Amino acid sequence: MGTSGGINLSDDGLVWEMWGEIDVAVAHEVHATLEAAGDGRKTLDMRRVTFIDSSGLRLVILACEDGARPRVVGASSTVREIFEMMSFDMLVDLVDDDAAEPSGEQREDVTAGSE
Repeated sequence: MGTSGGINLSDDGLVWEMWGEIDVAVAHEVHATLEAAGDGRKTLDMRRVTFIDSSGLRLVILACEDGARPRVVGASSTVREIFEMMSFDMLVDLVDDDAAEPSGEQREDVTAGSE
């Protein structure tokens, strides 16, 4: 059974483009790859995320582990509410979609599902 969401990584591992439902299925597939992602401040592009559960939130914590506050770009109001309810807004910098800088870097799809 395929996933209904996924994460694409930039070549340097610092930009995580997330899409669809970031749930236990996605987290299980990508955890090891994200754990090995590059050191430095991460940008989590969540413009296309429709749902995130506790397993997805664990991936956000993973982005915080090198000590730099990750940028979360374009999170929907639903995702923002979850971040606020779980106090994740204290761990990350929430950035509006229109404040994001476009990136022309190649991204690697680290999930087995397709969009």
